Amino acid sequence: MPDVCVIGGGVIGLSIARELAGRELQVTLLSRDAARATASWAAGGIFPAQPRGGPPPDGSPLEQFTAVSDRLHRVWAEELEAETGIDTGLRRCGTIAISTDDETLAELGSESARWRRLGVRHDPLLGDEIARLEPALGAAVAAGTVLGGCHLPDETQLRPPRHLAALRSSCRSRGVIVVDNATVAGIECSAGRITAVRFAQPDGRSQTVTADVVCLAAGAWSQGLLAHLGLDLPTRPWRGQILLHRIPPGCLSRVVNLGAGYDYLIPRDDGRLLVGSTIEDAGYDTTTTPEAIGRLEQLVRRLLPQTRLGAAELSWAGLRPGAADGRPTIGPIPGFDNAWVATGHYRAGLHLSTGTAVAVADMIAGRPVDPAMAAFAADRHGTAVLTPPPG
Repeated sequence: MPDVCVIGGGVIGLSIARELAGRELQVTLLSRDAARATASWAAGGIFPAQPRGGPPPDGSPLEQFTAVSDRLHRVWAEELEAETGIDTGLRRCGTIAISTDDETLAELGSESARWRRLGVRHDPLLGDEIARLEPALGAAVAAGTVLGGCHLPDETQLRPPRHLAALRSSCRSRGVIVVDNATVAGIECSAGRITAVRFAQPDGRSQTVTADVVCLAAGAWSQGLLAHLGLDLPTRPWRGQILLHRIPPGCLSRVVNLGAGYDYLIPRDDGRLLVGSTIEDAGYDTTTTPEAIGRLEQLVRRLLPQTRLGAAELSWAGLRPGAADGRPTIGPIPGFDNAWVATGHYRAGLHLSTGTAVAVADMIAGRPVDPAMAAFAADRHGTAVLTPPPG
């Protein structure tokens, strides 16, 4: 059986490792960070509502791929709970998308047009109808803060830390060797093949993993790792900051999105409330800032002015890997016949992780894949070769 080395300990890498191990391959997973430092752990875990009958035939490759991944999540959630005993928190909670000013009203109009094209159920709401559905928003409606919105009953949420814990547990039960705090120091190549991956650990030890197949799924760090292969595949990090509050359990039952959903409130069943988020070009800086956290604090108090809120419990930031055209990169690494890449999922890494894992595993196994996957191929970027491929 071939050995596979997966580089990347976030949700994409873990999902690929789990899928490959489930196909009886021997897998080693190198994780640069502990689980809590990954972008997927830091995410809110909102899955946009999908058309119940699937997207229209003329839907874009990304829309089709999202629908496939969404369906797979239902299967994986059941499998993961059966394998590990961990409930990942996947549930259909619904969302109220609201407008609070001209900007979010315009965003909501654009989103409504897209939902109509796709066939996503969305029910327009006046302010008093929003207050009836979510009484906690009633004071903001009365104050004129919330102008109107839409109800999307099929929107779903996931608990990212639970999902990642379940993936890790499943990987280990399937025989995956997980190496944490592994910083890739070099990638050895010969005749168009990757032959080994060198990595260092915090104690200074240097180790080498040999593999027949390598899959690079390192999120925002993928561009730097691909440079080891003489390739330039831009994968820009975008920082997102989130604030954690507590509210009385059941006070808010649905996700609340502003306009296109860049700002949101995500209630959990246990009373936790995630308030997000930011989209910042801050390089690889994962610290939070007083300005951003202060804005999120104002957001929650403006939308829930009469809800009992204590002091914020926690705040954190993650780095989303983004590609210039807004599509992930999934497929063979140009110039190498035993290497694949899966990165650039931006804000949809959690949602697309299942479809990505199955697609990559099928490619590695030489199985047919949907021709639409060509839209995510690395060479669509006109990938620049920085230097001749090593070896």
